[in-house]
Amino acid sequence: MSILKGKCPKCGASYYGWALNNPNQQQCERCGCELDIFENRKPIVPNHDLLSYPEYETIAKQLKKMSLAN
Repeated sequence: MSILKGKCPKCGASYYGWALNNPNQQQCERCGCELDIFENRKPIVPNHDLLSYPEYETIAKQLKKMSLAN
């Protein structure tokens, strides 16, 4: 996996790193605008559905089972 780059379209601030995969880290700390995120200089569309990330897939399944059991 390559390093992600986030760029604020409003104020121009730049951010780098894997943390940009997290929806909570996809806003500019300076002005609050949503970042444009790039991987290998190609824009990627962020997925703001936290439960769709692979590391949360098991948790999502468990929560669904628990809600069906109640």
